[in-house]
Amino acid sequence: ETIARLGQDSVTLGNYRRELRHLGRVPHWAGRELAFHFTRAVEHLAQIEPKAVQFIPDRLRSTPLTVYSSILDGLLREANAQAGIEHSLLGASVGTGLRSLNPGLARGVLRLDPAHPGPGDIVLLPETTEELPPVAGILTREEGNALSHVQILASNLGIPNVVVDSSLLPRLRGHDGKPVLLAVSPGGRVLLAEDGPRWDAVFSAGAGAPERLRADLGRLDLRQRAPLPLDALRADDAGRVAGPKAAKLGELKAHYPEAVAEGLVLPFGMFRALLDQPMPGTGTSAFEWMRAEYRRIANLPEGQRAAESSAMRERLRGWIESTDPGPAFRAGLREAMTEVFGNSERIAVFVRSDTNVEDLPGFTGAGLNLTVANVVGFDAILQAIRRVWASPFAERAFAWRQMRMEDPEHVYVSVLLQQAVPVEKSGVMLTMDAESGDMGQFTVAVSEGVGGAVSGEGAEEWRVDAATGEVRLLAEASSTTRRVLPASGGVERMPVSAGGVLKPAELDALRRLGNELPERFPLQDEQGQPLAADVEFGFLDGRLALFQIRPFQQSREARRNRFLLELDRPLREREGAMIDLRESP
Repeated sequence: ETIARLGQDSVTLGNYRRELRHLGRVPHWAGRELAFHFTRAVEHLAQIEPKAVQFIPDRLRSTPLTVYSSILDGLLREANAQAGIEHSLLGASVGTGLRSLNPGLARGVLRLDPAHPGPGDIVLLPETTEELPPVAGILTREEGNALSHVQILASNLGIPNVVVDSSLLPRLRGHDGKPVLLAVSPGGRVLLAEDGPRWDAVFSAGAGAPERLRADLGRLDLRQRAPLPLDALRADDAGRVAGPKAAKLGELKAHYPEAVAEGLVLPFGMFRALLDQPMPGTGTSAFEWMRAEYRRIANLPEGQRAAESSAMRERLRGWIESTDPGPAFRAGLREAMTEVFGNSERIAVFVRSDTNVEDLPGFTGAGLNLTVANVVGFDAILQAIRRVWASPFAERAFAWRQMRMEDPEHVYVSVLLQQAVPVEKSGVMLTMDAESGDMGQFTVAVSEGVGGAVSGEGAEEWRVDAATGEVRLLAEASSTTRRVLPASGGVERMPVSAGGVLKPAELDALRRLGNELPERFPLQDEQGQPLAADVEFGFLDGRLALFQIRPFQQSREARRNRFLLELDRPLREREGAMIDLRESP
């Protein structure tokens, strides 16, 4: 398809570069194909011969892809030169091997495969991970999943993220542990350079410090202290009685009742009722103790705060997970579950966290708090609820949230119990092109089983034209296993089947959904401008199931940063120029 498009006599420079970048995905696809077939064997053999880990890279180097990549690199360098731009990797001009996932500007210490990355690190990861703590920048080896929770969170916070081909890794090795600057422009230009005083002006002249965000406490209604059926909630209940996940899903259920499974919501007030219980050994409630502890820690010398905060939150988490919410709570929950699900013992549910500090303009909170999958039995569900209540106070969730948030004592947790759907495939659809931002194109990432795409597995990825239905395969799924939901509860791993994941009819069902959402479920930013939707979905026997919808909000700071915009200026000026493809490069 791309070759056919480049078979014309002429094409715009912008389209020429886009098609060449698409051709640059081929080595990644080959790597995924080899990984799919040989990863298990390589991991097994590497236990007795460490050199076995080089099997897949060696196979790739022994194929015509080496020549292919060299030719393509030259074509991209020439195209970038005509556009007046270049990728730069530690002083070297690069044509292929770098692909931006989202823009941002960061300086930090380059860490290759770090065991414990920190907020001052620019990390190289073997793959997208759902447990990544706060970092300054992300480099992902091979093909990343553009719609995983971590990637969506990084995009929202303006953390630069770049896919790096394995062929470029030797250039990074000598800079491990050294300070670097990572800049990724909105147009996809990548600059990784040694840090130094010459970059100080770039940061001092940037967009300024990110806006500190506060929960809208004026909307909170903590009086609701009984479970609510999901279909009783609407989008404007978000941040009032429950979090945006449940509120928006309730709205979605009103429009697509057959696609959204039954659910039960434990509102913020039920969480606050738990915190109103006494905290042992303090003479006060858990809530008042927590508030006093946050104030005490804020007044400590900076060097003492992290350890004291961690100890306080661990105590709070342990108390929440072990405290009995009381007989009235249990009776009310059992009665509500029987009314909504038909019973309280045999039903399987996902127990999902939903706080008042998610899906805010500068902070999505995607994937930070706990979801307990496929829980069966009332006692198990009750324990899962306590774990979910405690999850916002875990180290990783707190660290990401406090990059932007204030008033940590006013994080309130609602809980969504949603009937489990044993889908055969699941994923995420973004109602815009994740690469270009074009709202006329949709991006889809999907894998077999439950939850693989959102957790960062190598997913099948598609670009779908909203108007025509034309589709383009961006990546094949590479995971060798899928998550399934046994009737007894929990999650098991099973081998995946051969072949592609989504069928044409399923892709078309997603396209129709994406086209309907702006009218049925309009999402807007603070200025009233339309926002793309981030939709989590699944398919069971060809039928669409919907699990979540949230606005896709990218970092305003990253997209307005003067330095990053200046990197794109030559491209903006020249991308409409015509390239005569009959001439030699």
